Amino acid sequence: MAEWNEFYQNEDEQQEEEEADFSGGDYKVSGRDSLVFLVDASKEMFIKGEDGQPSNFDMTMQVVRSVYTSKIISSHRDLIALVFYGTEQSKNPRNSFKHVYVYHDLDEPGAKRVQEVEALRREKGAQLAAQTMGSGETSLGDALWCCANLYSDIKLRLSHKRLMIFTCRDEPHGGDSAKDRQARTKASDLKETGQSEEKAASVYKTVFCT
Repeated sequence: MAEWNEFYQNEDEQQEEEEADFSGGDYKVSGRDSLVFLVDASKEMFIKGEDGQPSNFDMTMQVVRSVYTSKIISSHRDLIALVFYGTEQSKNPRNSFKHVYVYHDLDEPGAKRVQEVEALRREKGAQLAAQTMGSGETSLGDALWCCANLYSDIKLRLSHKRLMIFTCRDEPHGGDSAKDRQARTKASDLKETGQSEEKAASVYKTVFCT
């Protein structure tokens, strides 16, 4: 987990804090970064490891909390969102996407959000997640589409748009080729619009395997 946190700390040092007016309409040019955490909320994520080791979901929430805290200290004007997919309940703009739950919209991190992420940790956190969101069907394509829509109300030209997926499933759609194609298509669309989807093996090793 240390390597993952160091990655973001190094990035923070390189970010500019300046803003300037952008001549093309109401948008502003900004040195702000943005990051969307897209987290799998399937039942598999809540299974504890051997000898009572934390579940993948618990470890993911620990990483999310660490990044929120780091951003508050070093880059408090950056924007972060937390979205769950594979949920039973749906909560997103106009509820356009089933089984996608937007826990935090894109906004600056703050103490309240850190507390809300902390509340999702450990056994009580798993219970809260089950009560609030539950686990249901998965459509990664819909989840990616929902994440892209979070930027629609952001009147800033961001320096970076990043999307990081956390999952323990190699086949989230259980072999459904149509859903697989939809997810690949949406991921390609995001890259074309300047949003970087990061699903690096090193990240997964750090979060899930240590």
